[in-house]
Amino acid sequence: MNWTLNQQNRITFVMVDAAGAEVAGLGNTFTLEVSKAGAAFAASAGVGAEIGNGWYTYLSTAAEADTVGPIAIRVNGAGCVQQNLEYVVAQRTPNAIAFTYTVIDSATLLPVEGVEVWFTTDAGGSNVVWTGVTDAFGVARDANGALPLLDPGVYAVWRQKPGFTTVNPDWETVS
Repeated sequence: MNWTLNQQNRITFVMVDAAGAEVAGLGNTFTLEVSKAGAAFAASAGVGAEIGNGWYTYLSTAAEADTVGPIAIRVNGAGCVQQNLEYVVAQRTPNAIAFTYTVIDSATLLPVEGVEVWFTTDAGGSNVVWTGVTDAFGVARDANGALPLLDPGVYAVWRQKPGFTTVNPDWETVS
């Protein structure tokens, strides 16, 4: 998964014990270290919190995403097995466009919340370049609440939600 260059980025992860059971109750007492582009691990500077049931979240600082390339993360907590995560800080081309994509119910003409949406560059749906979920207004947003940031071109847009019928893909031109 990509992180956005020079911006805060949010991740979620699960902490487990040696038997593979999820470990709840750490709050923000876990230790998270970051390695930028192969450099030595350093203490994190962002904000960590518990979501619940062994799930945790971390919001990085913009400074932790100031180097294009791999971001290695290791997370430790009392009674937990170390979690090793990897992301990539990516830089989009200067002409990338924040694209608004809205999912509307064709029968009611109302926006549909909670639809998984992903953009691909191919008709088969395998070269995914963006993923997100629609908000209460039916607008596709990533995990950080941002619109798809896409290079100009033609994309296949895929939509999925239990109980919601749609024809995939929807072809969109970003310009």
